[in-house]
Amino acid sequence: MEESGTHTASSEGERNWLTVCDGPPADDCCPICFGTFSAPFRGPCGHWYCGGCIMEYWNHVAAFRPCKCPMCSRAITKLTPAATLYPQQDAGIHDILKSVRQYNCLFAGGACGFTLQVLQLPLFVKRLLLAMMDPDRPVAYLSRLRLVAVLLGALYTLSPFDFLPRWRYLDAIDLFDCSAIAISFSLYFVGLYSRRRRLRHLRQA
Repeated sequence: MEESGTHTASSEGERNWLTVCDGPPADDCCPICFGTFSAPFRGPCGHWYCGGCIMEYWNHVAAFRPCKCPMCSRAITKLTPAATLYPQQDAGIHDILKSVRQYNCLFAGGACGFTLQVLQLPLFVKRLLLAMMDPDRPVAYLSRLRLVAVLLGALYTLSPFDFLPRWRYLDAIDLFDCSAIAISFSLYFVGLYSRRRRLRHLRQA
């Protein structure tokens, strides 16, 4: 009984964050998996997707921007669940609702949206690390990371602090820049190693 009460309270909390709408048409299917809808969500363009499918799609095509509808290419800035999801007490449905709630928080506009993005900073950091470990995009975020490193180096140079070791041919900006490059390629090789381990386990299974 206590577990059921916990799921009910959690569902009520998700309902406060996510408005609901009617379900998808009976003769429609998910444009990502081409199957019947599982935990259906509607984008601002009116197209429907499985909740798990659209979250996986976002994870693979974008890190810090909303994904685009695979049907019409319109940016999906908000996902609205079908009203039939809330009466269900399935743990998988609850996890999808939580993921969609985070997605909607990341791409909400205005001052409120900025506040929500600050609160979701750990999620941004996690997505950045995962994106940098993608072997298919080895230097996708290297230029941004180097830009941040240069800014940090400039701030350190202008600040009164002096705790970094000094080298003859490297100033603070060069040191931060080289560190950013080293971190980027280290994460890439970690991602490459992780992929090979997963492939090895799949072949042995």
